[in-house]
Amino acid sequence: MRVIIYSEKGYKKVICEDAALLNEYIISDSFSETQINSRALIAIADGVGGNAGGELASRYILNQFDKINIEDITAEELHQFIENCNTGLLEYAKQFPGKENMATTLTGIILLPDTCYIFHIGNTRVYGLQGSYLKQFTKDQTTYQWLLDRGQIEEADICNKNEITYCLGGGNLKYATGICVNEYSPLNQCKRILLLSDGIHEYVSIDELEDFILDDINKETMKEIADNARNNGSDDDKTIVVIDRM
Repeated sequence: MRVIIYSEKGYKKVICEDAALLNEYIISDSFSETQINSRALIAIADGVGGNAGGELASRYILNQFDKINIEDITAEELHQFIENCNTGLLEYAKQFPGKENMATTLTGIILLPDTCYIFHIGNTRVYGLQGSYLKQFTKDQTTYQWLLDRGQIEEADICNKNEITYCLGGGNLKYATGICVNEYSPLNQCKRILLLSDGIHEYVSIDELEDFILDDINKETMKEIADNARNNGSDDDKTIVVIDRM
């Protein structure tokens, strides 16, 4: 099984606030291709750009995962672990004057031989390839999605689509009440799994993503998707992770 990660900082950004995790390794503003066995921990943390210190928050959270044993973990234990990470982030942020409200999203997968867990808060997405189509396994925690769920289509059309409703950090425990952890055995059967930060998925169509995921996956094709997002107006950091069993 291959895990391919492509990450780049946004246009005119000094530092990439996105970071990806593969087991104990953090990848940001770079490319990685690794062969792994059937057990893996894979995640993206997208530091919230509207709050100072987003890059510190994303890396703090991903670094906490070296304390977890994925072998026999339950959904309840994983949920509690992420809550504890959030409490730690709130304390950590107090060390940085002016950055006490640092925040990050977190979305990831634990792959085990017989099952799979998805953990999610924010608006990074997980897709699985089913046949020739991508199925989205996460739900965006955004003002846009909240309005759509309530049938307020006109309001949704004019709101900031990237505005999140939940995150880790942010200076207040209340923002982490949206943590979701679920067991998804069907995802474990997908030949390819795709994780995308919003710097990609808000600017690249699902048709383009399906063409991408069905083709050869390498640094050049991943960069092409990032370039397409940038050409369509994305100034945000961009992270793509592909888990390839084909």
